[in-house]
Amino acid sequence: MSPAFLRRLWFPAVLGITDGILTALTLAAGHMLNSGDLLSFSLALRISSVSLLTSLFMFFTAEYARLRGELVHAAKQLNLSARGHLATTQLGKSILRESLLAAGISALSSFLGSLLPLGLGAVSTRAELSFALTLLALAVLGVALGHALYASPLLWAIGLLLMGGFLALAGMYLKVV
Repeated sequence: MSPAFLRRLWFPAVLGITDGILTALTLAAGHMLNSGDLLSFSLALRISSVSLLTSLFMFFTAEYARLRGELVHAAKQLNLSARGHLATTQLGKSILRESLLAAGISALSSFLGSLLPLGLGAVSTRAELSFALTLLALAVLGVALGHALYASPLLWAIGLLLMGGFLALAGMYLKVV
């Protein structure tokens, strides 16, 4: 795989990890903080599975539509008379494969992003620890992104923590799980 292709896969991985952690916070915050009950590993797996499925479908739809849109735009720029001609060529098959791969990476990243903090929290003896580990995962992701993007790791961590806190409040209020 070329370095350019690997760089394109960075986006679905980061999106998936962020989506997984935020989904975990939204769905499990009410259970972790309102009831004070310990989070079971079974519940952590179920939440992570939901995160995987939503990420898979959402990312595939968005990525495939984006890439097909680029083909449509290219066909218009080339004044091709046959509508959708480029989509039926090898380019069309290539964007389908690329979209499926990127969606798979996003889904797996979302599953792991959700399961890691919730799974660690499930083996703990305190419900609040699971919540804290999920927020810590967001902070670590923020620091990593800050370093990778030559930006402020602190600002990235704070930004992701604020998003996580907002979604946790929404999850506590909605009491989904």
